[in-house]
Amino acid sequence: MPSFDKYLENIWNRYSRDPAKVLVHTGTIGWALSSAAQITAILFNDKISAKEKTFLIPQETFDAAVNIGCFYGLTTGIKNFSKKLVTTGKILPKSIKKYMENSPFKHSYGKSSFNMEKDLTPLVSFEPYKKTYNAFKNIFTTGSTIGATVLSCNIVTPLLRNELASISHNTIVKRADEGKNQVFTKEELDNKDSKILQLHYKPALYNSHSSGMKV
Repeated sequence: MPSFDKYLENIWNRYSRDPAKVLVHTGTIGWALSSAAQITAILFNDKISAKEKTFLIPQETFDAAVNIGCFYGLTTGIKNFSKKLVTTGKILPKSIKKYMENSPFKHSYGKSSFNMEKDLTPLVSFEPYKKTYNAFKNIFTTGSTIGATVLSCNIVTPLLRNELASISHNTIVKRADEGKNQVFTKEELDNKDSKILQLHYKPALYNSHSSGMKV
């Protein structure tokens, strides 16, 4: 069985060279824990009827999938894109850009097929620039990832949840109007006293109910 020190060493080796990855993974874990807490709260809340729970728990589970998927997909995509901009040489600090202009790679850096780390690591002349390059890459990708988390948590995910909530509410009301076998009738869905349902299916109020993370 591996020791705790070995476990910490593995974590360090995994994340020390890529701080942006820490943001993505901890943020995703945070969404998962937040969603699990929301579902558990509904499950064990005696004030919510069994009838409402049969609707709310599957809906909250679906929300969790949207929240986690949107956050992880968007932040990972932007992190990888920003890293690609640096490793291909499209975005570099001035000192390294000046070095590149006087190197054998002056006509190839900046192209999508170029790889700074693969092509320049063996060169002795690039050794003085390695720390600057790694620091710039980490700062740029981490900053981009922070921006992605703000975009995901405060703009993209709420808009997506509202749209899905609107579709869900309209579908349920339509089926209730058609007289199909539903857990709730249209009257129950529109009943002002049924606050759980109002908060969950009315898009204008949706953000105040659904689980989420604030950045």
